[in-house]
Amino acid sequence: MMLAYALQGLLLGFPAAAQPGSMQAYLLAQTVKNGWRRTLPAALAPLISDGPIILFVLLLLTYMPPLFLSLLQIAGGGFLLYLAWGAYRGINDMGVFQMS
Repeated sequence: MMLAYALQGLLLGFPAAAQPGSMQAYLLAQTVKNGWRRTLPAALAPLISDGPIILFVLLLLTYMPPLFLSLLQIAGGGFLLYLAWGAYRGINDMGVFQMS
Protein backbone atom coordinates (compact mmCIF):
# COMPACT_ATOMS: atom_id res chain seq x y z
CA MET A 1 0.00 0.00 0.00
CA MET A 2 2.86 2.34 0.84
CA LEU A 3 4.44 1.68 -2.56
CA ALA A 4 1.21 2.79 -4.25
CA TYR A 5 1.31 6.10 -2.35
CA ALA A 6 4.98 6.61 -3.18
CA LEU A 7 4.33 5.90 -6.85
CA GLN A 8 1.36 8.27 -6.86
CA GLY A 9 3.50 10.97 -5.25
CA LEU A 10 6.23 10.50 -7.84
CA LEU A 11 3.78 10.56 -10.73
CA LEU A 12 2.12 13.73 -9.46
CA GLY A 13 5.25 15.45 -8.18
CA PHE A 14 7.62 14.94 -11.09
CA PRO A 15 5.67 16.97 -13.67
CA ALA A 16 5.25 19.77 -11.15
CA ALA A 17 8.96 19.79 -10.37
CA ALA A 18 9.96 19.58 -14.03
CA GLN A 19 8.08 22.72 -15.05
CA PRO A 20 10.39 25.63 -15.77
CA GLY A 21 10.44 28.32 -13.15
CA SER A 22 12.60 30.90 -11.47
CA MET A 23 14.59 28.35 -9.45
CA GLN A 24 15.50 26.38 -12.55
CA ALA A 25 16.46 29.56 -14.40
CA TYR A 26 18.67 30.55 -11.47
CA LEU A 27 20.29 27.12 -11.34
CA LEU A 28 20.95 27.10 -15.08
CA ALA A 29 22.50 30.57 -14.92
CA GLN A 30 24.69 29.57 -11.97
CA THR A 31 25.73 26.36 -13.72
CA VAL A 32 26.83 28.28 -16.81
CA LYS A 33 28.61 30.88 -14.71
CA ASN A 34 30.23 28.72 -12.00
CA GLY A 35 30.04 25.13 -13.20
CA TRP A 36 27.90 22.26 -11.98
CA ARG A 37 30.04 21.42 -8.93
CA ARG A 38 29.61 24.86 -7.36
CA THR A 39 25.89 24.89 -8.24
CA LEU A 40 25.12 21.47 -6.79
CA PRO A 41 24.60 22.71 -3.19
CA ALA A 42 22.05 25.25 -4.41
CA ALA A 43 20.28 22.55 -6.42
CA LEU A 44 20.09 20.27 -3.38
CA ALA A 45 19.00 23.00 -0.95
CA PRO A 46 15.24 22.42 -1.45
CA LEU A 47 15.68 18.70 -0.75
CA ILE A 48 17.47 19.48 2.50
CA SER A 49 15.26 22.34 3.68
CA ASP A 50 11.85 20.93 2.72
CA GLY A 51 12.26 17.64 4.58
CA PRO A 52 12.24 19.06 8.12
CA ILE A 53 9.33 21.37 7.28
CA ILE A 54 7.24 18.49 5.93
CA LEU A 55 8.12 16.32 8.92
CA PHE A 56 7.18 19.10 11.36
CA VAL A 57 3.82 19.72 9.69
CA LEU A 58 2.99 16.02 9.57
CA LEU A 59 3.88 15.59 13.23
CA LEU A 60 1.87 18.66 14.14
CA LEU A 61 -1.19 17.50 12.21
CA THR A 62 -1.13 14.04 13.81
CA TYR A 63 -1.61 15.62 17.23
CA MET A 64 -4.44 17.95 16.23
CA PRO A 65 -8.00 17.08 17.27
CA PRO A 66 -10.33 15.82 14.52
CA LEU A 67 -12.48 18.97 14.79
CA PHE A 68 -9.49 21.15 13.93
CA LEU A 69 -8.65 18.99 10.91
CA SER A 70 -12.25 19.21 9.71
CA LEU A 71 -12.20 22.99 10.07
CA LEU A 72 -8.88 23.10 8.22
CA GLN A 73 -10.40 21.08 5.37
CA ILE A 74 -13.41 23.40 5.20
CA ALA A 75 -11.14 26.45 5.18
CA GLY A 76 -9.03 24.90 2.41
CA GLY A 77 -12.14 24.18 0.36
CA GLY A 78 -13.36 27.73 0.89
CA PHE A 79 -10.00 29.08 -0.23
CA LEU A 80 -10.16 26.98 -3.40
CA LEU A 81 -13.65 28.30 -4.12
CA TYR A 82 -12.37 31.85 -3.58
CA LEU A 83 -9.54 31.25 -6.07
CA ALA A 84 -11.96 29.71 -8.58
CA TRP A 85 -14.32 32.68 -8.25
CA GLY A 86 -11.45 35.10 -8.85
CA ALA A 87 -10.35 33.14 -11.92
CA TYR A 88 -13.91 33.10 -13.24
CA ARG A 89 -14.27 36.84 -12.75
CA GLY A 90 -10.93 37.46 -14.44
CA ILE A 91 -11.95 35.41 -17.47
CA ASN A 92 -15.36 37.08 -17.49
CA ASP A 93 -13.74 40.54 -17.41
CA MET A 94 -11.64 39.62 -20.46
CA GLY A 95 -14.81 38.80 -22.36
CA VAL A 96 -13.91 35.21 -23.13
CA PHE A 97 -17.41 33.87 -22.51
CA GLN A 98 -19.45 36.73 -23.99
CA MET A 99 -22.17 35.71 -26.40
CA SER A 100 -22.53 37.87 -29.48
